[in-house]
Amino acid sequence: MKRFPFAPAEQLAENLWVLDEVGSNIFLIKGEEKVLVIDTSYGLTDLKAAVRELFGDYPMMLVNTHAHYDHNSGNCQFDTAYVGRFDEPGSHHVYDEAGRQHLIAFMGDRLLECPCDEKAWNPGPAENIVPLSDGDVIDIGGLRFTVIETPGHTLGSIALFEPEKRWLFTGDTVLTWEVWGQLPNSTALRIYAQSLDKLASYEDKIDYVFPSHSMEKRPAGYGRYWLPPSILSIYAEGTRAIVEGKLQGRPYTEINPRFTEAEYVHFEVGGMAYDPKRI
Repeated sequence: MKRFPFAPAEQLAENLWVLDEVGSNIFLIKGEEKVLVIDTSYGLTDLKAAVRELFGDYPMMLVNTHAHYDHNSGNCQFDTAYVGRFDEPGSHHVYDEAGRQHLIAFMGDRLLECPCDEKAWNPGPAENIVPLSDGDVIDIGGLRFTVIETPGHTLGSIALFEPEKRWLFTGDTVLTWEVWGQLPNSTALRIYAQSLDKLASYEDKIDYVFPSHSMEKRPAGYGRYWLPPSILSIYAEGTRAIVEGKLQGRPYTEINPRFTEAEYVHFEVGGMAYDPKRI
């Protein structure tokens, strides 16, 4: 275990590390030619310095699983960010002071664990945004990641599949608690269900699912930073049951009072928050 100023780092496999920055996972993967950076969290960590310390001096390529601020606020550290094509518009957002204060409020007490110099912290976008589409391949030398479009949590959410290592990086599409499918930039729930069906078709091709958030308290057989492939079927079957009316939701205000119109269903592991008017 290493610790960078704002994030503990843990090695998950050869040439695969995760930085846990204020509850958002940043994955660093070394290929023969470059290092793939998956998400940049809130931008508190100097990611280029982290890569140099872990792997040495390698070129880096940044891919965002989706365009939410707890995944792309550190994009300003890179010249170019790659993101799902339908989340490209939201990837250009520049933070004013009100936006910075919103991020600070969202991080809440978790920020107290980080010796953050708020004046020096400058979240924002990369200069260049390159959209990715279903089937695109990201080659970092010896490792090739296929882009899987997974509209649901956001319209432009993507997953990354590496067939040789049998890895799948899923962003916020599946978690060990209820995912947010009720946001204004989420899709209708039946579209989310189609994406989960697509991911479930990869279940026999992968050994590990790597989500973008983790919890210390987790089910038996689950790692802090990885989930077993069976999570994909759990989510696909559960979400399909909501769409088909076989599972009925409860008011999400029981868990999060902010979302007064949303409902939720818990699955065997995880669950789904959704807008009942957008099934």
